[in-house]
Amino acid sequence: MRPIHGVLLGGVLILATAGIALAQGAVDANGQSSTQAQLKATTSAEAGANADASLKPIRERAMKTPAKSRAAVDKRLSEISTQISGEANEKGDVLVAGRIAPEFGLTAEALAAEKTKLDAGLGELVIAHTLAANSKTAVTAEQLFTLHREGLGWGQIAYGLNLRLNEVATAVASEGSVAAGRAKADGKPAMIHTGTRVAAGATTNTGVRAGQTSVGTSSSLGVGVKTGK
Repeated sequence: MRPIHGVLLGGVLILATAGIALAQGAVDANGQSSTQAQLKATTSAEAGANADASLKPIRERAMKTPAKSRAAVDKRLSEISTQISGEANEKGDVLVAGRIAPEFGLTAEALAAEKTKLDAGLGELVIAHTLAANSKTAVTAEQLFTLHREGLGWGQIAYGLNLRLNEVATAVASEGSVAAGRAKADGKPAMIHTGTRVAAGATTNTGVRAGQTSVGTSSSLGVGVKTGK
């Protein structure tokens, strides 16, 4: 009778072990149970929903951007972006990223990694970081790229952030001068005031920089060249 008891006990233990494994969920090739995978997916979905919710007011306001002002700002920003990216193509991403990254509290490596992750040019990254740095709403450059890839122009995004459109191009041009090596980084992104005030001309020839005055001069990047200290 003892052997029979041993067989029965062994069978019970096997069934119990199998039940525990099933309760924990199947394990995939990466060692992750189905329960863990489901929880991770749910968490990611919730994070995505929350991020989208934070962008909703920006998106809605952006759709109300005055068409004429938007077109003028987008045209100028496109020119500046092209010039910054051209400088990077000529001198190398590492050099140009090293010049501009400190303006946004980043290292050259971090900015280069972001460039790769977002598959974007340095010119557009300068625009996104300049807008994000001036926004009263907590947003990242990556979130602004999300809006941009939905079809919103940078001028619309700036308006959605409640930034003054007549100061946007000047501020970005100022940062462009840093990227081009004509001005030194001071760790203070060029200032754009908040509060809608759209002038007849969407851009101006002067700009104010936090802690330092920008001088409107002619250059390949246009206006907003910062004075050196």
